[in-house]
Amino acid sequence: MKQDVIQNGVQQVSRPRRLSWSDLGGATLLFIGLTFIVANLLGAGRLENWWGLFILLPGLLFVGLGWQAQLQQAQLAGNGRFPFIARFSMGVGLVVLMVAILFLLNLNWGTWWPLMIVMPGVALWLVGGADGKVGVTAVLRFLRWIGLTMILLGFTFLADQLAFISLPALFGDFHWWGIFILIPGVGAFVEALRVIRRATWTATAMLIVGVWILSTGVMQLLDPNWISWEGMVGIGLIGTGLMSRVWLMFQPVTE
Repeated sequence: MKQDVIQNGVQQVSRPRRLSWSDLGGATLLFIGLTFIVANLLGAGRLENWWGLFILLPGLLFVGLGWQAQLQQAQLAGNGRFPFIARFSMGVGLVVLMVAILFLLNLNWGTWWPLMIVMPGVALWLVGGADGKVGVTAVLRFLRWIGLTMILLGFTFLADQLAFISLPALFGDFHWWGIFILIPGVGAFVEALRVIRRATWTATAMLIVGVWILSTGVMQLLDPNWISWEGMVGIGLIGTGLMSRVWLMFQPVTE
């Protein structure tokens, strides 16, 4: 019996401590204090948009809940893998935090608006990843391609806004954004081909999505006369017809 008591004590000691409300409160005060210090270093005598703190608090709450869900998953499953709900909560929290920071530091939205493309992209990157089912995992991984595209596009716009580069001077009339449209299209094909023998229906749907995304990107790069939009629709329909027959070559397997 003494041995059982010792083993129970060891198990209790080895369990990771759960994130408490005092932890969240302490982290919130720490973050708010750092915000005031940064504002002071930037030359702001006071925070004009102090009400942004009310936006900051829910963001920290979402991040804290996501971390708590991760700790619970690690305790139950014995691994450090972030479950979907934890990734989703953290992603939402990061977007809310970015909005709060923009208001608290009184940053010019006309200059820093690309951050609202970057941070949702980071959130999509976090949400994407592995899951229990093959088909669902493929879709979530595709979300990471979209998130990566948003991050790259956002930083490109931000570099232009901060005068590090000049997009009109670099590209002129070239529709450079078509390159970014191609990235998730390629990603859809990559993820579909990964699971085409194990989740054929999911792979077929993603291939069809990839065809439409790629056709849109190519048409943007070629800078066609958009009065003749039938060309893009024609390419998309042809690709859809071809991809819809994939299941004839690869029999679907239960996902």
